[in-house]
Amino acid sequence: MGLDYSFVTIIPKHRLQHVYEYIRKHGSIDSGNSASIHFCMDSYILKYLEGGYSWQPHYDREEIELFIEPDGKVRIGSIDLSTRELEGYPDEIEVTFTAVTSDMSRLFQDSVSITQWFIELSKAFEAVLTYIDLEDEGARIIYCHGAEVHLELRGKQHLANLRESFFEIMTAFSNRYPHFE
Repeated sequence: MGLDYSFVTIIPKHRLQHVYEYIRKHGSIDSGNSASIHFCMDSYILKYLEGGYSWQPHYDREEIELFIEPDGKVRIGSIDLSTRELEGYPDEIEVTFTAVTSDMSRLFQDSVSITQWFIELSKAFEAVLTYIDLEDEGARIIYCHGAEVHLELRGKQHLANLRESFFEIMTAFSNRYPHFE
């Protein structure tokens, strides 16, 4: 009953096997579709390794060092991998990276380094869209059609209403935002 935040990327279907190769290049995948990925260290990753997202944080240098790779990157895993066919989009596939603990979910939400890794993945595989699904908190779009974005959609209860008015909101914004002139 914890948090299960996920990074979701939608890519051309013919690139799927290359995504698995990319993950193996930057970590590993076990036989059960669980990944460990090597990310650059940031303060949120250090907080996670210290147990700072837990109700009882600790600092154990020897334990933390077990997760640091020789190149200085940090191994985070297990991350559940799954794919899903998208109805109406036969040439695309959704690849989902799901945190297996609530602490890891909070790390996914906060870490600049992890978000950047998913942006780089998106660029490498011509992702149509990449976002983090924050369950009832909403979603944060981080990449769309070749561009980095940061568009936060807050609260699941509001998403149904937002779908109806999203284009109206974006049109009103784009028509009035002075930097679009």
